Amino acid sequence: MTGIVRLSISILNRFAIKGMVDFTMLIHLRGSCEMGGFWFLVTLLLSMTGSFVSAYLYSNHYQDDDKLDTESLQAVLGSLSAIWVLSALSLVLVMDRKYLSTFYNFDTASDYERKCFMNAREDQDDLKSELLTDHPDMYRTWGDELLKPWTLKNWDRWEEEKPAWFTDAWIECVPNEYIPYDWRVKYNKTKGRVEDPQMRRRSSVQQVKMLMGGLEEK
Repeated sequence: MTGIVRLSISILNRFAIKGMVDFTMLIHLRGSCEMGGFWFLVTLLLSMTGSFVSAYLYSNHYQDDDKLDTESLQAVLGSLSAIWVLSALSLVLVMDRKYLSTFYNFDTASDYERKCFMNAREDQDDLKSELLTDHPDMYRTWGDELLKPWTLKNWDRWEEEKPAWFTDAWIECVPNEYIPYDWRVKYNKTKGRVEDPQMRRRSSVQQVKMLMGGLEEK
């Protein structure tokens, strides 16, 4: 998909999620890849406040004959609010405390994926590999300090073990600079992988430096 199409779909998706949170308060939509904890909390408070504001406006400005009496309206609103508070407190009491911050943190989707990558175990390469295929826009904002050392360190092992996720399609998603030079040369011959011109120049400079270093030693 083109950038404009992806952006349009993303905007529509955000509006849809905002609407669902406003009317249903689905707590799993507080995730960093959806509403985010802080904005979920803000939306929650706005919804609660809006109920009381609506009740006030109704009681003071609605004048038709079928108007509900103020006492009944306040009783219903108070009862529903009490049920909501008790439900929220019950959730806090039974939930794992490490997830409590997800209701108010400022983590973005990129922050969340970065934490997942950093907290993944050594044997969870399959989870880490999904970043390169499913979330390329995210890892590109991190710089090279996380993914590049990981791929360069483990590439030989992956080629030897051939895990299920280590496919030609996955390799095509990996930037050239994240692949060891020897393997890039091999892929260029066996898979027709195109070397990035900038990387070719960089590799040529490195080779010249190595040759010059060897001549100086002699």
